Amino acid sequence: MEWWQQLRDEFVVTENLVYLNHAAVSPLPRRCRQYMEEYLDELARHGALHYPDFVWQMLAETRQLGARLLGARPEQVFFVRSTTQGLGIAATGLPCGEGDNIVLVEREFPANLRPWLPLRRREVEVRLVPQRQGRVLIDDLAGAVDGKTRLVSVSFVQFLSGFRIDLAAVAELCRRVDALCVIDAIQGLGAFPVDVAANGIDFLSADAHKWLLGPEGAGLGYVSDRALERIEPALEGWLAVEKPFEFFDLQQPLKSWAARYEEGAYNGAGLRGMKGSLELLLEAGQGRVAARIIELTDFLAAKLVARGFEILSPRQHDAEKSGILLVGRPGLDAEVLQARLSEAGIVLSVRGGNLRIAPHAYNTTEELERLLEVITEVPAT
Repeated sequence: MEWWQQLRDEFVVTENLVYLNHAAVSPLPRRCRQYMEEYLDELARHGALHYPDFVWQMLAETRQLGARLLGARPEQVFFVRSTTQGLGIAATGLPCGEGDNIVLVEREFPANLRPWLPLRRREVEVRLVPQRQGRVLIDDLAGAVDGKTRLVSVSFVQFLSGFRIDLAAVAELCRRVDALCVIDAIQGLGAFPVDVAANGIDFLSADAHKWLLGPEGAGLGYVSDRALERIEPALEGWLAVEKPFEFFDLQQPLKSWAARYEEGAYNGAGLRGMKGSLELLLEAGQGRVAARIIELTDFLAAKLVARGFEILSPRQHDAEKSGILLVGRPGLDAEVLQARLSEAGIVLSVRGGNLRIAPHAYNTTEELERLLEVITEVPAT
């Protein structure tokens, strides 16, 4: 059995649907669900009898898996409830003020725009770099940074076009001006390798419910050593300190590592489920997962072009390809076609009036052929 077939066996969704919507919300694999149910069963049967030891053990195991996936040390990994929350930690804790600037990208998903906008209240200039036919060019980012740039935040993969950026090039640009390199990784982490140390990333956030194949409300954050020195938690929680059960010692310091950003009340069931998903991805191997996704999207792109569709996602080079295919056609009513596909048991999204198709490594060419059959049956208006 091929490795991707073993991964496919984890997904009950394949029994009824052709699921091509991982850029929105992933179906849960069996192991993820099993781990969540085990966690919930522990609480149902024992309440706090075994607390906090069973929680601490789960957090340590999940943190180690997250570190392996990211190419980080466990003490550089923290848990987030959402991508937005993770980026908000950086935005609220960044030391900056009047005369400073940060650099963002236009037309990104709001999770990587809205958390930064309140910095304008501190008289920080927010500079927006344009996208060019769905691409974010390093030269455009370079033209926006200067000696007063404190941070550049960009998505690993653009949610609409599917463009995948060169992380190392962004980080190198940031180092030239001593700015922090921040990555919204939700549309790429799990599908493509991310080695934060090798690429020079300073801060990263990603919820698990897309390409990480996990539940909503649980995700991974990463902070480099230099970013840890700069980004102070704006909100100090009871679990952010070294000895959280010494309740009345308000003078004790914050943890000296990434968990200082974790305030309290973990989403235990979600993080336990994410543990299962991380195990599956690491067992499959990030290189194999990425190659499989490129293989599937290349196959589909060629077939769609032959049927008169236009591939709107940048795919000139392998390095810019992702798991997202944005597809259009003159006269296409994407909403009508999506409804027809849904009736046929094929799940994808509509974004910007076009189809957004997002297969993962466990999908098959037979499923993509089924998509093509239904698409061909629906004439352009």
